Amino acid sequence: MKNMIMALDIGTQSVRAAVVDVDGNILGIEQIKHEVDSPHPGWAQQKPDEWWDETCRAIQAVLESTGTDAENIAAVATCGQMHGPVGIDEQGQVTTDWVQLWCDKRCQDQCRKVRDSRDEEQLSAVAANPINPAWIGLKVSWYKENTPESYERARWFLVPKDFVNFRLTGTAATDPSEASGSFLWDWKTDSYSTEMAEAIGVDAGRFAPASASHEVIGEVSEEAAKLTSLAAGTPVVAGGGDFPVSMLGFGIVGEGIASDVTGTSTLLATHSAKPLIHPAVQNLRHVVDGWIPFTILDCGGLSMKWCKDLVTSARGEEVSFESLIEMASAVSEGSEGLVFYPYMLGERRHENTSARGGYFGITLNHQAGHFARAAMEGVALAMGRDVELFRGLGVDVDRILCVGGGARNDLWNQIKADVTRAPLQISDEPEAGIKGAALLGAAGAGLICNPAEVAVERRTADKIVQPREETADTYRAALDEFNRIYDHMLGFWQ
Repeated sequence: MKNMIMALDIGTQSVRAAVVDVDGNILGIEQIKHEVDSPHPGWAQQKPDEWWDETCRAIQAVLESTGTDAENIAAVATCGQMHGPVGIDEQGQVTTDWVQLWCDKRCQDQCRKVRDSRDEEQLSAVAANPINPAWIGLKVSWYKENTPESYERARWFLVPKDFVNFRLTGTAATDPSEASGSFLWDWKTDSYSTEMAEAIGVDAGRFAPASASHEVIGEVSEEAAKLTSLAAGTPVVAGGGDFPVSMLGFGIVGEGIASDVTGTSTLLATHSAKPLIHPAVQNLRHVVDGWIPFTILDCGGLSMKWCKDLVTSARGEEVSFESLIEMASAVSEGSEGLVFYPYMLGERRHENTSARGGYFGITLNHQAGHFARAAMEGVALAMGRDVELFRGLGVDVDRILCVGGGARNDLWNQIKADVTRAPLQISDEPEAGIKGAALLGAAGAGLICNPAEVAVERRTADKIVQPREETADTYRAALDEFNRIYDHMLGFWQ
């Protein structure tokens, strides 16, 4: 009996392949790292053909390292970084050599034109989202205006995981989690809207049809089998965006629970039956039933990496994250008034898409440890701002499931609990994307019936970090100061 799933993760910083058994046990993972190219401020891009080459090598490596017979793979399931449209022509060749990533902000002019020519409130009521540069449809409109040849040649625009699925199967398909991030999706009809496509100025027919994330969209082709060492004919499911798939993998399913997902970015998210329509809130379809209202800080975990690299460059020798955390631990709460503004890649709020990062309140007393702690606190304060927004909209945020790479930082977890005034349940699951994808693959192969139920059964969050009463006044004042700075800086960068 075929009882293994090949789970793929096409991430911002690497491509990974894993063999996962039907019980959710990861038998092995192989990773191939890559870099983000940023030739201009606000740009972030990568080459899709490199993703495919890395995918082939990662699959071959994990099959070999785990000793897995490709004939035992029941299905392939892929998740990936979201919102990066790859142009594909009729012959399956890439028309967009460099692809705008989820955090790329170059289509701000296109966003502005739509905002100036249309009623944003009416459009947002259809798309369940405000206009911002993350959405695929707006990124495609940039190609249409700036590289018209690549747009005209493109039969399809596929996001990273859909591009890999296309290479595996020859089928152009997407899923609702990605389609709902196009600003072309009508949340009420659960389909693409010609009205939205007309407003943006793109052809809705260039966007792939959506299948449920667990549905089989094709089989591994003979050509892909030769390149990957997978067996030809292996089913491939639609998969989903890495964020919603990770939500499934963490067991963040059902109402009444919020999550802090800190990896490269930091996302604050909930699960609801319907989208939460508000100018500061974004919504994506879950990879199971329902919607995920969320806010995102593009430089969440990336702020910590930047701080580590900064200290490393100043010292002339490698500084570990552990050393950085130790430096920050020696500084008192509030960093003696030093405030970090963590918007180094801008943000999705249209008044602040061009924002840059910064430190405010620097004095002669501030040393490296203050800057390290302030970086952690700045991300936590941005998150605290969003928690206040959710609570003001009637969303219960009585507990937060803290997941992702950032959950391994005990100091950061305590700061977040103190700022949000909510207990943090720390998940010890380091591979939610891989496990979520495996759940979708297992459902598509008929090995499990209900991926949402199985995800909840497997959810782990043993450690709880309680907010401390003794820090309440300090962090309340810090959040007030952060909000004051934030409000003053809106619109500063053009």
